[in-house]
Amino acid sequence: MELRQIEYFVAVARELHFGRAAEKLHVAQPSISQQIKALETELGVQLFERTSKAVTLTAAGVELLPLGIQLLDGAENVRRAAELTARRVMGGVRIGFLADEYSHPATDRFLAAIRRQHPRLTLEFQQLDFAEHHRALERGEVDLAFVLEPAPDTQTRVALFDWPRLVAVSTALDVPDRDAVAAVLAQQPIALPNQMASQAWRMAWLPHVSPGQTFVVGEDSMEAMLALVGASRAVCVVPEYVARYYPQPGVRFLSVPWLGPCTVALGALRTREHEPQIAAILKVAAAAATRRRSGR
Repeated sequence: MELRQIEYFVAVARELHFGRAAEKLHVAQPSISQQIKALETELGVQLFERTSKAVTLTAAGVELLPLGIQLLDGAENVRRAAELTARRVMGGVRIGFLADEYSHPATDRFLAAIRRQHPRLTLEFQQLDFAEHHRALERGEVDLAFVLEPAPDTQTRVALFDWPRLVAVSTALDVPDRDAVAAVLAQQPIALPNQMASQAWRMAWLPHVSPGQTFVVGEDSMEAMLALVGASRAVCVVPEYVARYYPQPGVRFLSVPWLGPCTVALGALRTREHEPQIAAILKVAAAAATRRRSGR
C-alpha cells in the first residue's frame, strides 16, 4: 500500500467523481482508476460502487475514509516537521551589547523567537564599549552586535527599538534655565569617540548644530569621554543607559527637547550576512520588527 493510493482514495471519496479528483490532483484519470483498483485488491475490499451515473462509497469505503484522512494528515505533519528541522541552524553565535539591550521588550520577543525556532543555536552575549561597538564587528570580535545608528555602510542592520538620548555636561557648567541650554551648549567642545567620528556620526550625535564647532576626538571608552566632561573640557551626547550605568563624579545628564532618540539595531557585516547562523538570526529579528511595527 502506497501513500499515493491513499491520497487518490481520499480525493475520489471527497469528490465522488473520478474525473474531478483527477483534475484536483493534476493526474490522468486512468492513473487514479488503476491505483484505486490496486488498493482494493491489496485490501481485499471494494471501496466504491461505480455506475454510469454515480460513484458512491461502499460500507468499507465509509469505514476506511477517516483512517485514510488521518494517514494523510500524519504524513503532512511529518513533512512539515522535516522542513522545520532542515531550516534550523546550530552552533554558537557571539552578540555584542552595550548595556541592557537584550532585556528590552522588543529584543526579548525576538530572542524568544530564536529559542523557539532554532533551539540548537547557542547565543553568547559579550559586552562592548560605546566607543568600540562598531569596530568590534569589523575586527570579528563578535558575529552580530546591537549597534547605534548611524552605522557604517559595511554593516547590515535590523532596527529594533529607540533609546532616548541625553547630553552629559559638567556639574560646574552654568545652565541658568531650560531656554538657555542651546546657547550654553553652543559654546562647549563636543567629545566624540574616535572610532565613530565620521561626518555622519558627528552630525547625528551633536547636541546642536553650529558653525565653527570644536570637537575632542579620540577617546577610547565611555569612561574617558565622561572624564573629559567632568573636567569641564567638553560635553557629549549619550544614550540614556549611560546615566544608569556610568555614574561619574562631576557629571550630570540633561534631557533637551530638540534631541531625539537613537535607533538601536541588530547589526552584522554585509560580508557575513549570508552565513547560516547570522542569516537565521537577522531573519528572525526582521520578522519580530515587522510584527512590532504592525502592532501584532
